[in-house]
Formats: sequence, structure tokens, C-alpha cells
Amino acid sequence: MTQVGGALLVAAALAAVIALEVSNPPADDVAQSQTRTAATVPPISSATTDHTNDWVATVLARPLFSPDRRPAADAVTVASGRTVPGLPRLAGILVGPFGRSAIFATNGAKPIVVQEGGRVADYTIKSIEATQVHLLGPDGAQVLYPSFEPAAAPAARRPAQAPLSR
Repeated sequence: MTQVGGALLVAAALAAVIALEVSNPPADDVAQSQTRTAATVPPISSATTDHTNDWVATVLARPLFSPDRRPAADAVTVASGRTVPGLPRLAGILVGPFGRSAIFATNGAKPIVVQEGGRVADYTIKSIEATQVHLLGPDGAQVLYPSFEPAAAPAARRPAQAPLSR
């Protein structure tokens, strides 16, 4: 007998055993599994309400990509409006496994990225935290918070343009 013939014979025998087991299950196992299944299925509640329309209305009331969308003014952002003379606006803070950096925005130029211990104008970055930067300069110690660029007049929305005809 060849190896292929032997493998086919073993496969046929295993298929016959599986077919025999599936067609004749023991009676006591079937009864136990049916009672367990019936006991574990929770009753279906018909009183469920659909909140989908409420959720959609809430999402559409506050569009994500609105040009005038800004976070609510709180104590941190109100305090962040304070500027230090001779120092660019603190635009952002990066804190991660790569280190800590502060991003200072200058008008019309590339932003300045400074790490702890670095200098910006006459100020030395003493420490950088997730929400604030501690500086040491000629006026003593200062604490800066990131702030948005002062907004000009609200931009008027442009009307939708008609599609180009060919």
C-alpha cells in the first residue's frame, strides 16, 4: 500500500467516526444542554427605545469642522491671554517620551521650538509641564499657558460656488 492510499484510508475512518458521533449523541447530554441553554438565555425586553435620532441631532447641532469653533473660556484660557513683553506667544506644548518642548509662534515667521533649558529672547525655559511652561527672565519667574492666536473679525462664510459647466 502506498503512503497516499494509507492517508486516504485513515481520513475515511476518521470521517466515519465523526459522522457516527454526530448522528447518535448520548440522550443524557442532549437533555442537559437543552436545560442549560434555556436557563441562561435572558428574556428579550420589548421596551427598548431607539435614541439614534436624538444622538444625530446632538452631533449635527455642534459641527466638528466649524471655522468659529473654539473651546469654552475657562480660568486657564483667560489667564493665558496675559503676554510677557518681548516674548512670542506660547502656541503649544509637546510632552512625550522624546522629551518636552514648547512651541512659540512669531508673527509671519516659522514657530520656535524650545526644549527645557533652552532660551527664547531674554528668557530661559525652566520647566515644561503638560499645561504650562515656567520661565526665568529679567522680570523674575513667569508661568505661561498656551493660547490661541487673537482672532480677527469672524470670517464670513462664502456661498457655495456653482459647479463648473463644460
